[in-house]
Amino acid sequence: MLEYGFSDQFSIEGRLVGRDCPVYVIAEAGVAHFGSEEKAYRLVDLAADAGADAVKFQIFDVDALISNALPDWRERLSDRQLPYEAFQRIQSYCRSKGITFFATAHDEPSLQFLSTLDTPIYKVGSGEVGNWPFLRRVASLGKPLIFSTGMFQRAQISEALSVLRETGNPDIAVLHCVTRYPTPPEEVSLGNMLWIRENHRVITGYSDHTRGFHFPLAAAALGARIIEKHITLDYDVPNAQDWKVSCGPGDLGIFIQQLREVEAGLDARPLGPTAGERDSLIWASKSLVPVRDLPAGSVLQASDLVGKRPGTGIPPSRLDEIIGKAIKVDLAKDQVIQWEHLLD
Repeated sequence: MLEYGFSDQFSIEGRLVGRDCPVYVIAEAGVAHFGSEEKAYRLVDLAADAGADAVKFQIFDVDALISNALPDWRERLSDRQLPYEAFQRIQSYCRSKGITFFATAHDEPSLQFLSTLDTPIYKVGSGEVGNWPFLRRVASLGKPLIFSTGMFQRAQISEALSVLRETGNPDIAVLHCVTRYPTPPEEVSLGNMLWIRENHRVITGYSDHTRGFHFPLAAAALGARIIEKHITLDYDVPNAQDWKVSCGPGDLGIFIQQLREVEAGLDARPLGPTAGERDSLIWASKSLVPVRDLPAGSVLQASDLVGKRPGTGIPPSRLDEIIGKAIKVDLAKDQVIQWEHLLD
């Protein structure tokens, strides 16, 4: 348990998330199925084959989510909702593929339905900024909760975490996010993720809305414990925005592979060469060699010697120890000097 009352680790279907754990990778399918259940299965395949830990969808009912004040958005999303019963089948398909299924519920009826699926974790989207009753309701379901902070002010992040703390649910993670599609580099502000972690002592991560995947890799290097990246099967879709910031069949696997490589490169190791570096010591390091031919009996001076590759003889760091010593044998220019060449 962290000092602010939140867990430093929690489990999602047996997979530990948080401190000292591998980055938890969420493939955000969202509404990239565009109302096709068959396409939703293909998105699951994409996420599972690429090695994501989880695939996440968005569940909503247009009538419950959007008022008549936004007729364009009602029209835009009406053909991108799946019936609730479809998500039961998608969840079963995820189990058959060995990947965790969960979802963001965007309205109360959808949350009530989602709770019947007994998903191992809940996600609250950035659109619930200021909707603390809904945040409290989700946290009170007793499962780990991830929420994104797009459009949040820092004071609202603090307020949301205070609300969550009051529920007694310690298993909370906060994803830094910018709700812009695509987010330009100068607005990514990964430093905000560090601010959340340092000021609230909570598991932190990053929900990405940039083109490519270099910013999620940077977030992993900065200590994100959860990374969420949109996925898609379709591009250049009119009146849609997620595809602009998504990985697809051509690059999702590359992204996750590179993330795991970055992760492996962050581990500290004891000082000293690795096993692989020991081979390099021979050709990359240097030994002392004469700058000219030296006859036996010569007394070595600093001006007689220089450091050159390979590192198979006396290293330059030992120069002071051999100055003033005589040599037993003739030494040719550039010959690697060994201790046995020296008189005691």
